[in-house]
Amino acid sequence: MRIAIAADHGSTADLEAALAEFGVLCDPTESIAELPSVVALSGPYDLVLLRVGQPLRNSLPALRDLRRRGMTLPIILSCSGPAVPEEEEAALHAGADDVIFHPFRAPVLHARMQAMARRARGYTSAELVCGNVILDQEQHAVTVDGARVNLTAREFDFLETLMLHKGVLLTKERFMTRLYADSEAPDSKIVDVFVCKLRRKLAAAGAAEIIRTVWGRGYVVFEPSTQAIEAARLTRQPEAEPAPRGWVRRAPRFLAVPA
Repeated sequence: MRIAIAADHGSTADLEAALAEFGVLCDPTESIAELPSVVALSGPYDLVLLRVGQPLRNSLPALRDLRRRGMTLPIILSCSGPAVPEEEEAALHAGADDVIFHPFRAPVLHARMQAMARRARGYTSAELVCGNVILDQEQHAVTVDGARVNLTAREFDFLETLMLHKGVLLTKERFMTRLYADSEAPDSKIVDVFVCKLRRKLAAAGAAEIIRTVWGRGYVVFEPSTQAIEAARLTRQPEAEPAPRGWVRRAPRFLAVPA
């Protein structure tokens, strides 16, 4: 996930560090007023996160201005203070999609961000489904007909990006901007490597082909036919891992995000 982040006071460094633990790439801006131009020139982004102070009503003119200037991305406000219901209501009417008040746990903020990004793409739960492949964002797991597929963290990120954009052509450049910070980005050929690995692992588990190459442009995830799913199940390799009795959850992170 890649987001644009800004504050109407102070720094966003602590929020950026907390979200980096979940693999979220944060592009900070010097001011809220710069966000529309940053989003237009440096995106695509999944959402916008704004750190705002108390009283919350002081930040509402800047929020309304973002919406008037054509900002259509989901916007979450991180407010450095306790909840005030009347101000929360006013922020939602002004254009915010969600408001979270300090103190809060970083995993909760990340879960809200994932939910918002999913719903913006038409998904209603943490399970992203395509054919007989299920990607569970909460459990950080991929299964084919209930059998777990062992993916590396980066392979999971690539598949998640594709499935969140089902039916949308993703260029190599778009993969790179969503998954790597500018200073860390390897050669774009790495995209071909990860797609090749994903195809091989999913096919071995009996998944129908869901990743299509658009030569010279990029990749797109598509919904396979029922016939293709049934044919793929017949090719499942015996070493595919059986479905576990219970999910093994990742150890929860309890990151204190100061106000």
